[in-house]
Amino acid sequence: MVGIKYVLMRKLLILAIFGLLSDSLQAENSSGVPDFRPAKVEPTTVGAEAPAADVVRVPDGMKVDLPVEQDGSVSLNKIYTYLNDPTRNKPALGNGMMMYEPKYWDHGAISAKDKLDRRGNIFVINWQNDGQPGDFTVRLDYRQAMTRERVMTQTQEYKNFDGYEKTVIKVTGDEYLRGGVVHSWRISIVRDGKIVAQKKSFIW
Repeated sequence: MVGIKYVLMRKLLILAIFGLLSDSLQAENSSGVPDFRPAKVEPTTVGAEAPAADVVRVPDGMKVDLPVEQDGSVSLNKIYTYLNDPTRNKPALGNGMMMYEPKYWDHGAISAKDKLDRRGNIFVINWQNDGQPGDFTVRLDYRQAMTRERVMTQTQEYKNFDGYEKTVIKVTGDEYLRGGVVHSWRISIVRDGKIVAQKKSFIW
């Protein structure tokens, strides 16, 4: 009896080994392609695309921005910016020139309201036209701290102009109090509907 049990157990063991080998061979012969497709995963941005690097924010009130066509005879030389607000821009003590600056811009302001009306950002734009006289527009586009991405615009017109000019544009008074500090700007010289000279702040 012991011999018969031994033979039966040996046969069962051999069959089990052959069964395992058969399963492994079938697994190797399979193509490995699943019979299903993974579910489509939607992007977390819900299909939104990043803006192109050259996207330009059009100034408020304009459908499209003006084309740029640089003219070597028209140049923006030096642009000086000053924040005339003693609460945000305190002049350095002991520096006579810096202490005189707010007095220069506040000259003639008597009452507290007069001084409040002069508080804000001031742009002094030095530019020139060495070519033929023409009609020009000096345009300041800017964003303020409390208006976020909205682009505001101020302009000054010059008729039949040639030579050198110093243009002063101010973002002061109620406009400054409502919108806050100008944090980015672009200055353009426009002629015949085209930007012939331009300079921008670092973060424009």
